[in-house]
Amino acid sequence: MPKPLFSIWWRLVFCLATLIAGPSFAAQPYPSRPTRIIVPFAPGGGTDVIARSVAQHLSRALGGSVVVENRAGAGGTIGSNAAAKAAPDGYTLLIATNATFALAPGLYTQLNYDPARDFVPIALVATGPSILVVNPQSPVTSSAAFVAYAKANPDKLNYGSAGNGSMAHIATSLFNQLSGAKSTHVPFKGGAMAVQELVAGRLQFMIAGPVESIPLVQSGHLRALAVTTSTRFPSMPGLPPLAESLPGYDITNWYSLVAPAGTSVDIVNMLARHIRDMLAIKDVQEMLFQQGVEAKSMDGLALRDFMRDDMLKWTRTVRQMGIATD
Repeated sequence: MPKPLFSIWWRLVFCLATLIAGPSFAAQPYPSRPTRIIVPFAPGGGTDVIARSVAQHLSRALGGSVVVENRAGAGGTIGSNAAAKAAPDGYTLLIATNATFALAPGLYTQLNYDPARDFVPIALVATGPSILVVNPQSPVTSSAAFVAYAKANPDKLNYGSAGNGSMAHIATSLFNQLSGAKSTHVPFKGGAMAVQELVAGRLQFMIAGPVESIPLVQSGHLRALAVTTSTRFPSMPGLPPLAESLPGYDITNWYSLVAPAGTSVDIVNMLARHIRDMLAIKDVQEMLFQQGVEAKSMDGLALRDFMRDDMLKWTRTVRQMGIATD
């Protein structure tokens, strides 16, 4: 006996509704598979260490695997571009830094990503200085003496960095500009590699990240002279700001977790809440403190404005310095 036309019509309507709403019906709670955090620098550096701490905490908080993927190159822009092009589903995140989000727009005339347009900020994780370090055989023992020494020895001092466009490169270029010194840049594939060359005596100085340099300072393999922040930093109270010898010098590094633009607001808010919880843990604060950075919680509109303002500041500064990497 043929089925009533009315019944067939409702079956068609139900099937069509299922097809249209299928993805939402089939959607699984986040996360339902491993999440990756892209670090746009080589393993062993400050960004990598911070990212692995974030990944460890998020793995516990989310109840799923969170892995770190290092994609170094071109001052951090290769990994950042990969994250920008990833699906905005919460399964690809990025550790953004002032090098990749504040410096890069002014350094690269053909940057393949827009920090403001292509990403949504999740949470600030930490801030901290870089450190002016020299080989222990250096004749200088203070930042004031080093400024005078660098000016008196044009083109005789070599410094290393994690590559063209890296924070160490720009930080030293700013030092040269403000001091009138002339030193030669030697780029490496990672900050840790550059620091080892300084220890070996093949470089004369470096403005290095604390994660790479502090253990070597503590072991006597490097001598620290100053921090790049405008005031003394809590974990290194014995080091004066470089600005005391070089007025106007001020660099604060920052590390934020971001996601591709279009990522669900619910996922962004969930991750931001987990980062806030992480930064409230005393052991986490102490771990970051030992790495030479300070836990700093910020998310939402405040973080967006913070990152935008730093980008505008450094875009102006880099262009005034006449530095370009392409």
